[in-house]
Amino acid sequence: MGWLSRSLSTSIGKKVVMAVTGLLLVLFLFVHLAGNYTIWGGESTFTAYVHGLESFGWFTHVLEILLALLFLVHIYYGLKLAVENSEKRPEQYKVYKSNELIDFSARYTWQTGVLILLFLVIHLATFWYEYKFGPQGRELYDIVVTWFQNPLYSLFYILLMITLGIHIHHGFQSAFQTLGWTHPKYTPWVKKTGTALAWIFGLGFSLIPIYFYFTSMGGN
Repeated sequence: MGWLSRSLSTSIGKKVVMAVTGLLLVLFLFVHLAGNYTIWGGESTFTAYVHGLESFGWFTHVLEILLALLFLVHIYYGLKLAVENSEKRPEQYKVYKSNELIDFSARYTWQTGVLILLFLVIHLATFWYEYKFGPQGRELYDIVVTWFQNPLYSLFYILLMITLGIHIHHGFQSAFQTLGWTHPKYTPWVKKTGTALAWIFGLGFSLIPIYFYFTSMGGN
């Protein structure tokens, strides 16, 4: 396994790990968003979805562990690369591209990653931990609705979903470039897909707190 250790110690090796784990996390986000959208069917539909996941028992727990490892590996190598890059290039580059969003998302990739890590910790504490270890018998639907009726939490959630979109906007394109999947004919479509994903996840996840917050206002 010495060759693997040597490969992962190189800058290219770290970037490949980042690319592969990043694309897998994008796939997870699609599944997660689709699952979250069962909430539009009301409490019974969303609760049935949550209980359906739990019915797989140990298999669900294994998937949760693998997902956590996926996040940890992606975050670890992201921060490691950021530190190494800052040591090699202490001065911020001043070349600006024509697309300001691409430029911004590329220059602040690790910063947006740190913010997303902060969000994950808070998100798990408010939803997953409270559901798993909070008062017995309280459904996840009730927890979600309660938190999204809080204007500060809803605003925090929406801002972090925008941050997620910015992070993916550059990360998706960068992953294809790192893996060598570039071609004059297809690369423009990869860039457009990265932009589309930024909107899908940024807006898609944000619609839920927006809906429940304004619904709660209408009920007051």
